[in-house]
Amino acid sequence: MNDLVKGTLLLAGGIVIGAAAALLLAPQTGEETRKQIADLADELKDRAEEAAKKAGEYAEKTAKKAGEYAEKTAKKAGEYAEQAKEKYLSKTKEEAAAEA
Repeated sequence: MNDLVKGTLLLAGGIVIGAAAALLLAPQTGEETRKQIADLADELKDRAEEAAKKAGEYAEKTAKKAGEYAEKTAKKAGEYAEQAKEKYLSKTKEEAAAEA
């Protein structure tokens, strides 16, 4: 999980804790407090959904990049293996010619 998503989740958690403390300590009716708690829960839900969406997008981008790097690495490894094979065969032919 990247730092942006972690920061967003920590911020949301801090907001919830602070708002809950304010709601519980504020002088108001129970009905008003319940409405504020419900509103806060809706806001938190929206923020959590947004953080999850961002985390999903980040995961998709990261997976795509990892796949691209894996393809490039596999291609390079194949090229190096082919070069090594060619050098080995060339050297083996030279050694065989020198022995003959």
